[in-house]
Amino acid sequence: MKTETIKLFLLNLLAPAILLALLVFDVQAQNTAPLPPKADPEAWNVLKAARETRKVLPRTVKEVSAQLVFNDNGEIKTGTVTYDVNSQAIIKMDGLNDEAKAWVNDQVNSVLAHRRDGDFSKSDGRHPITFAADDKADKSPLGRRVELHDSMKSSYRIKHNQVVEVDRTMADDHFVITVLETMPTANGKFLPRNFVVNYFDAKTGIIKRSEAFTDEYQKIEGVWLPVSRRIVKAAEGKLTTRVLEFRQAQVKTGEQQATK
Repeated sequence: MKTETIKLFLLNLLAPAILLALLVFDVQAQNTAPLPPKADPEAWNVLKAARETRKVLPRTVKEVSAQLVFNDNGEIKTGTVTYDVNSQAIIKMDGLNDEAKAWVNDQVNSVLAHRRDGDFSKSDGRHPITFAADDKADKSPLGRRVELHDSMKSSYRIKHNQVVEVDRTMADDHFVITVLETMPTANGKFLPRNFVVNYFDAKTGIIKRSEAFTDEYQKIEGVWLPVSRRIVKAAEGKLTTRVLEFRQAQVKTGEQQATK
């Protein structure tokens, strides 16, 4: 029997065994791969209850407008903002460079958009929420830790039925928001007043910057609205302070029925 014929004969003989070994390996790999976690009903309800203590804008509110004052380390610019609750803020302010313009836009939309109401089951609640493996059943000073198991590796800490920490990873940034003080309004609702955001390098864990926030609110036309946001930033060996003020705010309501 020629050499080539012998090789072909051996290959045909061993092929079923090789295929079987590959199939067995594939099955074993699938069996040992971590399965997606299933939602823990208790953890799901703990986070849902905490999220419902946020003081949100009444559903009757359609639009918020105000004069906007931006103090950038002593350099002051003025403008206007109109915020449609179903869209984004329209900001008119001259004399800003690209970085400052983006910063003002981000902060105005953040302080207002975080006040919008929403369906928990369609936001965080759509994820398979569980208590974290290192959760200490409310023994931690910051409360219980729940994980969303989403693409941003999000987790929350909950204390006294309030969210006091948010932990997420987005691209190269791993950031942790720690709420230091909240302001009670009515009916068991709260607004975040003082909180700090620490940013870490997602790969090395080295802290990149820290931002301390102070938000002030006022009841205007029966609606709690932000009147100022101050951010003190520590980065690259220096501190910077920026303040946004919302003056002469006005509220436009729609025909929706208020539920909050």
